[in-house]
Amino acid sequence: MSFISTTARKKMLTIAGLIWFGYIIVHMLSLLNFHFGATAFNGFYDWFNNSLVYWLVLLALVVALSFHVFIAVLRQLNNNTALGISKYCRHYPKAIPRFVAWSGASMLLAFIIFHFVQMQLLEGFDRYQQMLDIFSQPSMLIVYALGLMVLGAHLHHALSNVLQTLGVSNKTYHLLVALIILLIVVGFISIPVSIMYA
Repeated sequence: MSFISTTARKKMLTIAGLIWFGYIIVHMLSLLNFHFGATAFNGFYDWFNNSLVYWLVLLALVVALSFHVFIAVLRQLNNNTALGISKYCRHYPKAIPRFVAWSGASMLLAFIIFHFVQMQLLEGFDRYQQMLDIFSQPSMLIVYALGLMVLGAHLHHALSNVLQTLGVSNKTYHLLVALIILLIVVGFISIPVSIMYA
């Protein structure tokens, strides 16, 4: 991959990330069916999990995530050896130590894998009841709350970088990014919270 310029790598990293961002929005909206009851929730996921769409989405997500992680690690390794040569090679802000940034990314990857495996281990067709069972456990609420905090932080970092790459510095757009992320996190967390306090 050394023959691909730093700018091209950044664009590829962004495209892979935007695929996941699109999926996160769709996934959150589909999960909100939970608030409309078992019939709506189970009906959608019975169709989705048994359709070709599921496998196409899964393939796209696995490829995009693998590519995203690979390019991110490759860029960081290049930054470690060629810091200052490229306009994209820069130190982390002092407020965000490199260890913290990479720990957050690692935690997000671990959360994604955990969530995927957990969903694959579900048995039967009543996913509504299974969601009730999972989030009736306080430990699961904590795990998902932490996972969503890491997701929110990663999205804020990523989308802010996209705006920077596009040359957008208007504070209004950055506030819009923060609002979108807040709505995504609130949408996801509304489900376990509603179960815990039902």
